[in-house]
Amino acid sequence: MERDEESQEQRALRSLRAIDEGADIGAEAFALANEFTDRHTGRFTGWLRRRFGSSPDVPSTDAPGEG
Repeated sequence: MERDEESQEQRALRSLRAIDEGADIGAEAFALANEFTDRHTGRFTGWLRRRFGSSPDVPSTDAPGEG
């Protein structure tokens, strides 16, 4: 099953099964946390883009003093 198609509960149950089978609990918890963060960051980024749009005229803030 694709991870995108899994519900949050299914992902948690998959991790619990893996832990029962000897997987590292820290690694499983870290993977779940990353999936959660990535999913919600993507949702928030999408909202920002829909709300404010993306403008090519906005200077980059990656390098201070440039742009």
